Amino acid sequence: MNASSETLQRMRQLLDAEEQSDDLVKLPGDIYQNIAAYIHKLRKTIDSNSGDPSSRLAEKQLWLLEGMGRQLLETRLAKVIHTGNTRLLLPEEKYIYELSVEFERMRKKFVDAMDDGQPSTFTLMQKSQMEKMVTVSFVKPLSEIVGFDLKRYGPFKVHDVAQLPAANAEVLVSNGDARRVYPADSF
Repeated sequence: MNASSETLQRMRQLLDAEEQSDDLVKLPGDIYQNIAAYIHKLRKTIDSNSGDPSSRLAEKQLWLLEGMGRQLLETRLAKVIHTGNTRLLLPEEKYIYELSVEFERMRKKFVDAMDDGQPSTFTLMQKSQMEKMVTVSFVKPLSEIVGFDLKRYGPFKVHDVAQLPAANAEVLVSNGDARRVYPADSF
């Protein structure tokens, strides 16, 4: 059996075990790194223009591995959301889970404020959003701008990074002058 068949077979076994268990299954600590590394290797072997059998086989393996990786993560997160037991989550899964918990907390706060008739909550949310600063990286040179906070920013060269009011950043990103830089991108 070759390495690609073993990788796909091992991934299928892990996914089947996870789907058949009510609790989280203990996974190898490097499972997602291994999936990503193998996907990277497969992508390097694919020649999308040739259509030869080995490229088609690699494309199929890539498709299967991407799908199994996504399904493994989704299955595990669904279990944790249902049970609340995060003990066997891998650190990268815990990172995603904690972001989803924070999203749900904010969504609940929004809905509760609406249902409880608390318009002041929305005023605070609007104010917070207007004061929010966003980090962007410039993809085009840009002269000085005046932010929504009436402060001056710039001028900017390509690859400059700046924190701007969210409304300004949104306009620059939508115009293709900059791209948003997320704090989590630093890992």
